[in-house]
Amino acid sequence: ETDSDDGDWDIGVVRQEPQQLDQLLQVDKNEALKKALFRGDVSLIEELLNSGISIETTFQFGWTPLMCAASVANFAVVRLLLDRGANACFEIDKYTVLMAACTAQASEENILNTVELLLSRNADPNLTCRKQMTALMYAARKGYPRVVAFLVAHGSHINAQDENGYTALIWAAQHGHRSVILKLLELGADKNLQTKDEKTAADVAKINKHSEIFSLLSLAANHLQGRYHETVEQEAICKFLTAVSDHRVGSYSTFGDMEVFLHGLGLEHIRGLLKERDIPLRQLLTMQKDDLIQVSL
Repeated sequence: ETDSDDGDWDIGVVRQEPQQLDQLLQVDKNEALKKALFRGDVSLIEELLNSGISIETTFQFGWTPLMCAASVANFAVVRLLLDRGANACFEIDKYTVLMAACTAQASEENILNTVELLLSRNADPNLTCRKQMTALMYAARKGYPRVVAFLVAHGSHINAQDENGYTALIWAAQHGHRSVILKLLELGADKNLQTKDEKTAADVAKINKHSEIFSLLSLAANHLQGRYHETVEQEAICKFLTAVSDHRVGSYSTFGDMEVFLHGLGLEHIRGLLKERDIPLRQLLTMQKDDLIQVSL
């Protein structure tokens, strides 16, 4: 009788409808897949996909495996999922896989590779989310200059505006991303476009206390309107260096940062003169307009 009781007990533990068992297994598989995606466990992901789990299975908020992988910019996993048939153009509530990649907290190298891969699989860089933001705006807001440059090179509209009139340049100005601003200006972004409340990128930088960027945007040559004339260039150098000297003296230990600034101002041609005149950087930062004219700057 004991053996018989044991047998009944064993059967009782697993007695469930086959369909319920499948559902339980599916939940476990989904959970395992989600963890594997965020860990970047390629072999486990492959194993789970081979076991029959759908490439377009959805997790919380309707995210697919590809959306999860893109959001952490895991290039290897994104490539695997795309190769297995995942939809590069997937969007949830108008938020695209490409946007998820552009907002990833990861190395810019990984994000760039992921974005490049998605675009090669026909992801559209000009789709907008519910707030009318594009992938370019997301990348600019996060501070990824190489991603910004790549998107523009592949058809992103550089001067597109969201529901509040923000461009990629204005988003970068709000968050203080100097390298993104320099790149956007170099690529022809219009710094004079205004938000719905009539603020330019320079205004937004000033409001957010990014004084260095405010100076840069106030003086930068707008490539859409041509370069400054020589006299305006002298004025620009003077104002810019004076503004910098007010609060940043000594913070530029090499020509490196200044070269970047001069490039952004459209004044890279004076770099040679600075070296030729053997003017130390500390002295340059405190020179007034007359001093600059005297040394032919």
